[in-house]
Amino acid sequence: MMPITINTTNANTVQASFDLIAKNLFNNYRLKVNDAYYRLLDIEFYYYAEGNYLDVYTHQHKQQLNSGKWYFHGSGIDITIGNKTHHGGILIRAIAKISEKGDPNKYFIENEIHGPLKVKTEICDNLLGAFEEGHNTLYLEDISSQEIVYFTKPDRFFKTKRIGLNAAKEGGTTFHEAKLRYVIFPSLKLKDKTQIARDMLAEGLEIKEINSLLGSKFL
Repeated sequence: MMPITINTTNANTVQASFDLIAKNLFNNYRLKVNDAYYRLLDIEFYYYAEGNYLDVYTHQHKQQLNSGKWYFHGSGIDITIGNKTHHGGILIRAIAKISEKGDPNKYFIENEIHGPLKVKTEICDNLLGAFEEGHNTLYLEDISSQEIVYFTKPDRFFKTKRIGLNAAKEGGTTFHEAKLRYVIFPSLKLKDKTQIARDMLAEGLEIKEINSLLGSKFL
């Protein structure tokens, strides 16, 4: 299992921990669901550490006190990143089915699945039926030591605002505005590309480069 460590010294160290985890997940892990393989495209981080990182958008469900578990909930599926004291989860917003049959000019992707509930449906659709005998396989496979032609490593990832949060819940803007959504391959059908473009611009990218990365004119 991938070691998950969140440095909660301050908000910057928490963010740096997220960066490292996201890079590792995007570059070194594929999702295996029985005979199908997927890669993560779009994830959001949620973490609540009493006293120094109070992201109120974190469910704070008891399952999120664990690390490296699946947490199925009403909004989708999390990979938990808790530490028995602090709650944490990574919401999977988008995945892509990949194989040697996929388009090599499109990262060997057969099908893109966007939206956390659609991700949950896709995963469940690939599990054995309620009355079928056998064992289901659902895990993130470490492929860092393998040469897999159809697993294209991204040049970089991009950070942007999370989607669908209610600003009134926080009473401020710290976590509502925080760039805790991580995406790769921005030319794909990612949600809220306009916001991604704005955050790319805020990071210093030129408008021409942004539009090229996103595959259309957004700025």
